[in-house]
Amino acid sequence: MGPCRTAGLAAASPVAEASFSVKRFPLDPYRAVLQGLNRRGVRYVVVGMTGINYYAKNPSETFATLDYDLFLEPTLKNVEKAVLILQSLGFTVGTAQGLFKSEDLSEIVREQKTLVATTPEGLMVELLLKISGYPFSDLARDAVTFDVRGVPVKVGKLKKLLTSKKLAARPKDRHFLQRYQSLLEE
Repeated sequence: MGPCRTAGLAAASPVAEASFSVKRFPLDPYRAVLQGLNRRGVRYVVVGMTGINYYAKNPSETFATLDYDLFLEPTLKNVEKAVLILQSLGFTVGTAQGLFKSEDLSEIVREQKTLVATTPEGLMVELLLKISGYPFSDLARDAVTFDVRGVPVKVGKLKKLLTSKKLAARPKDRHFLQRYQSLLEE
């Protein structure tokens, strides 16, 4: 499958400096997030269904997902920068235990917990500090950079993203892999 640049980022929009509004970014509200991460040098790789969608031949071959999955290099400084960027864009950041507290960041990084950032409009970014099958360095080493309307987006290699789904072995991942295989056979 070839890259589907419309699957990930679709709109050229100005970067929000202090507040985030889905109305300002109607076609791709995640553009400001990626621009902010790139500008501040955050080391990330897009993974999960979000990453897989970048490899679709056209938008009809993409899969619905409720969030945007970012695998962060799990260092204190890198994760802190990512959290601050999301907060500056109007996202509320939390963990499975509740709202994010900056004093918990060391523990979050040490235990490689997932952070979830949301907006009142329902946008969600998951900040993953570990994924099934690969440390960050393995995914970042050969990540593919997609240029989507001037925004460089680092995406894990398709084979690795599919392998990670297989290793996770969650029911939703098994179902996706069956559907994905059917798509390839058509």
